[in-house]
Amino acid sequence: MRYEDAKITNAFVEITNEFAEITNEFAEITNEFAEITNAFAEITNAFAEITNAFAKITNEFAEITNAFAEITNALPSKNRRHRHDCNNLALSTPA
Repeated sequence: MRYEDAKITNAFVEITNEFAEITNEFAEITNEFAEITNAFAEITNAFAEITNAFAKITNEFAEITNAFAEITNALPSKNRRHRHDCNNLALSTPA
């Protein structure tokens, strides 16, 4: 009977060792997935930094565009200049 008990015990030890190997393999796979996830997080952060840089550039262009708009608005319009020239001409022409 002791021989058969030893066989059963050895079988359980082998099964336990197999489960330990499988568990270690799953741990390795989990670690690899964690590394891949971290790599994607780094890529995502890099894209966020690029997006923020483009947003800053876009804001700078908006400020430049607004400055040009202010300059353009400060210039006399063609219509106003034309009316002003006509008025001066009318004033300088003898009646």
